[in-house]
Amino acid sequence: MVQKKAEYGAGPLFRAAGTVAGVLTGSALLALANVLLLGALVAAPFTGVWLVLPALVPAGPALVACMYAFNRMLAGNEGQVYQDFIRGYRMNVGQALQVWLPYLLVLGVIAVNLAGSPASLGPTNPAAPALRLAMLVLAFLVATAALNALLLLSRFSFRTRDLYRLSLYSFGARKRASLGNAGILFVTGSLLLMTTAYLLPLLAGAVVFLVCLNSRPLLAHVEEKFTAA
Repeated sequence: MVQKKAEYGAGPLFRAAGTVAGVLTGSALLALANVLLLGALVAAPFTGVWLVLPALVPAGPALVACMYAFNRMLAGNEGQVYQDFIRGYRMNVGQALQVWLPYLLVLGVIAVNLAGSPASLGPTNPAAPALRLAMLVLAFLVATAALNALLLLSRFSFRTRDLYRLSLYSFGARKRASLGNAGILFVTGSLLLMTTAYLLPLLAGAVVFLVCLNSRPLLAHVEEKFTAA
């Protein structure tokens, strides 16, 4: 029997190298699209954190574009992360802002309340720790719902109101995927708090890739249940 030679570049090491190169490319593009956020983080020690919230506005379209590129890479379209990122950004920038801004506003309100809760309740108030914990849990739920909505937008052409509904539906439909995404956000946030927020540009691409990889069952379920054959 004549054995066929494996094609050059088809081995697991080549595929792993291609994945790493794609994630690094996506990370660089994500950082470039969020240069305002990077500037706000650098200026935070001098100006406070209040510039960070408006600087997060462009993050929504950039995340959708990065998810679009990574989803295509996971589907086998390797080596075109740059082109796919640009294409995903152009296609979805308007709707991404519509989806992202309400979530960002809610997260901003939670952040303001978290920052003001020690002063309003007093450090010795027994209700203060429980209230802060409840607000942190709420923040993670909102952030996970926002992540789900942006992920669905990167893959499907749903109406904005349907994306909101499906982002909440995802919690019950695919609990493992939603819990996995929440866990990824929690580990990333904890790491940034324990080290420095300047690691964010280095971690962002890898975090988005892990979210896309973890969410493949969720996307397959939504495609099967809510899209035409």
